[in-house]
Amino acid sequence: MRKALICIVFLMVAVLYALPQNWTQYYFTFKIQDKSELQTLTRIISIDNVKGNTVWAYANDDEWAVFRALGYKAEIIPVSGSAEPVEMYTSRDRTFPINAYPTYSAYVAQMYAYASSYPNLCQIVDAGTTVNGKKILFAKISDNIGTHEAEPEVMYTATIHGDETVGYILMLDLIEYLLTNYATDTRVQNLVNNLEIWINPNANPDGTYYTSDTTISTSTSRRYNYNGTDLNRNFPDPEGTPLPYPVTQIETTHMMNLANAHHFVLSANLHGGAEVFNYPWDRMATLHVENNWFANVGTAYVNAVHAVAPTYMDDLYSGSIPGLTNGFAWYIVVGGRQDWMNYYKQCKENTIELSTTKLVTAGTLPSYWNYNYNAMLGYLENALYGLQGIVTDAYGNPLSATITIVGLDDANSKATTDPANGDYIRMLNPGSYTVQVSAAGFPTRTFNNVVISSGQKTTLNVILGDNTQTIPLTAGWNLISLRVNPPSLAVADVFAGISANLVQVKDAFGTYSPEVGTWFNTMSSVQMSHGYWVKVSSPCTLSITGQPINPVMSPLALVPGWNLVSYFPETALAPATALASIAPYLQEVKSATQSYIPGGGSNTLTQMVPGSGYWIKVSQACSLTYPAAAR
Repeated sequence: MRKALICIVFLMVAVLYALPQNWTQYYFTFKIQDKSELQTLTRIISIDNVKGNTVWAYANDDEWAVFRALGYKAEIIPVSGSAEPVEMYTSRDRTFPINAYPTYSAYVAQMYAYASSYPNLCQIVDAGTTVNGKKILFAKISDNIGTHEAEPEVMYTATIHGDETVGYILMLDLIEYLLTNYATDTRVQNLVNNLEIWINPNANPDGTYYTSDTTISTSTSRRYNYNGTDLNRNFPDPEGTPLPYPVTQIETTHMMNLANAHHFVLSANLHGGAEVFNYPWDRMATLHVENNWFANVGTAYVNAVHAVAPTYMDDLYSGSIPGLTNGFAWYIVVGGRQDWMNYYKQCKENTIELSTTKLVTAGTLPSYWNYNYNAMLGYLENALYGLQGIVTDAYGNPLSATITIVGLDDANSKATTDPANGDYIRMLNPGSYTVQVSAAGFPTRTFNNVVISSGQKTTLNVILGDNTQTIPLTAGWNLISLRVNPPSLAVADVFAGISANLVQVKDAFGTYSPEVGTWFNTMSSVQMSHGYWVKVSSPCTLSITGQPINPVMSPLALVPGWNLVSYFPETALAPATALASIAPYLQEVKSATQSYIPGGGSNTLTQMVPGSGYWIKVSQACSLTYPAAAR
């Protein structure tokens, strides 16, 4: 009988979603015979928890009718929560950590007040309005808030289920903590200075404030949105199967638009109803190719929590330690945001269940902050480590590139660059890896034995596409430098194209001449940072093909006195512009025939040009970083 009914379930589900606005929420529990039944049930009702053969779930009116037709014996129960009414606040002037729940207007005012109080660190981004006209707000926090920097974008979001409100308050606490402690706390400074942090305290305000904008309770708040849709079952499915809710809700669209417009690399979706760190996949039994990384990150979060509260976040499902589970091993979710972010956006998102009770007593909210805040900061710090860098073309333009870990990645785990700046991050477990970097229209580059260490960043900046530098030489001595890195730096290979004309090469440290014995030659290879004197017997042109040097990422260490150095920019620049980074220490610059003294009235060196080497005199040790050429 049940199998026959299941055959008509999906026809019934397809016509479910014309609910009246005042729909009924059902919360109930029932038994299953086998976990395989969840494959069908997850498309009919919104499963909330599974322990053994006991299931807890939500349904709207139409879902409840379809579920009842399957013949399960269900018991309607109250949603877990504190005695009502809970304490609400209407003013943003609250103690920290927050010990009450905001009215909707107080929440909106509090968010915008953060930006008003910390305009150099915080912007409030309105991602769009809900079905019922409420705002989906994000606090964007960064040290250069008006600039899109080449740094990882990370995100926390909470309360996609409107009645799971602990994360809602903890995210308000986190925003305040980052902003108020930035000036004095080095850990916070490191996060804010090196990440772009996005925090969305409430992804479903229509659910939280379903009945009233001034009250949160188990009877007035809803799991679903205003249309009766579970927003965490509404995202495109990795396997392309029909969703439980075929109509994409406006809140889902706003979240997807935001993710598509940005380049989030790490995120977490905060829930309630259990106490466990849940990692991908939710939809698929196959383990994620980076299952070990996800498990390690989850273990670190749970351990940080247990260091404060040993009996908190200790639900045991399928994980190796209490408080940790693979999503599918717990129960299957179709249309969840966690899998969409990982599969389609290559953003490492996890789900953190913060409280067994959906609506905790307001006075206990500070305890949940104290349990989690160190773990939440540590979770963000994952985006400071791993493999990071910038991918550009031969002219310094950022590229839309793919970074593949050979032997590990599949099509949906590869890292990609943010095309705005060409920056990328690939969070990895410690080890040695082979890395391939590819972009449309360019040859792929492969890097072997790239070492990743725990708690450290490995920088790999990549230039795709070769560039040829040509340097005209006159008979006699020429002072030159290279801005293109050839495949071989052996001096004989670098000058092989002019070997018939070459008499001698020398810099401040050694010499090479093809006309004398090896005993005389003290120079075996070319250093890209050095300038070189090159003597040829007749006029010729030296051509070098290879990877261009990125001036901004290639500082030159100078010692007090004279230094014979290379010139990396691809265009000519005035000495004052080219050497701005060492202006306080600069005393004199010389080319083969001209000179420049800062403030001097008769300078003959007015332009530093590609292909020329330069003697630079400085008053003390310093680092010369050439500017990026204007394009």
